Amino acid sequence: MTRPASRAPAPPAGGQVCTLFAVDIAEFTRPDRDDDVRMFMREELYRILERAFDGSGIPWTACFREDRGDGALVVIPPGIAAKGIIDPLPERLRSLIRRHNHVSSAAAHIQLRVAAHLGPVDHDGHGFVGTDVDFLFRLLDARPLKRTLASTRADLALIVSDYVYRNIVSRHPSLVSPAAFWLVRFKVKSTRARAWTYIPSAPPSLGFQAGGAALTVRARDAGFCASGGCPAPAHPGGRRARYQACGFPRCTSATARIAGTVRRPAP
Repeated sequence: MTRPASRAPAPPAGGQVCTLFAVDIAEFTRPDRDDDVRMFMREELYRILERAFDGSGIPWTACFREDRGDGALVVIPPGIAAKGIIDPLPERLRSLIRRHNHVSSAAAHIQLRVAAHLGPVDHDGHGFVGTDVDFLFRLLDARPLKRTLASTRADLALIVSDYVYRNIVSRHPSLVSPAAFWLVRFKVKSTRARAWTYIPSAPPSLGFQAGGAALTVRARDAGFCASGGCPAPAHPGGRRARYQACGFPRCTSATARIAGTVRRPAP
């Protein structure tokens, strides 16, 4: 007797609360990337995502995906714990991207922006919809995230919503130290919000530490600042940061750009 083919599971809908994860390849349309390179990068991106999710205890086949051209939306159903998006998924992604970049031409190198959020979703038969899906992509498009990735030249930079930071990162400090995240404020279209950014495996010298009402920026491995105590230029928000001596002979605008977008609440 022939068994009927099993139906694919229905996507979460009706306001089910899901873990939302989005990725985007930085500068995907760069002039030195032709269509062949972009096709290869997309293939590699999905291969990397599948391996990273499966290796993090989040079955790739159980997730729901939507292609976004230079990135993807991944909706993790409610039955799968959300902690994996903090650890080990970002580090596994970074490791796989690093390996890809090592064996690929410069034009095919991948730098990945990643955003994570939790919230209710709906599905209209064409794709996922909802305020929290929209907010996820506002996170992914946040200027502080783009600046951090460009300035540090990291393989991957993650931004999480304040909700994720408070309810996962802060409550489970054994995953990744909450001190490894830094607070940013951003505006994309009509959305103004705060969020938290993180660079997996970043050296401690790229950490941002609270120091009263000011910030101390350590940038030994980035080669930013040597003079210690030099005031950061005021940025449009009027905030300032101070640099800690780091043993390098210059203080660059890249540091100022990062410092200008970062805030930590004073203790």
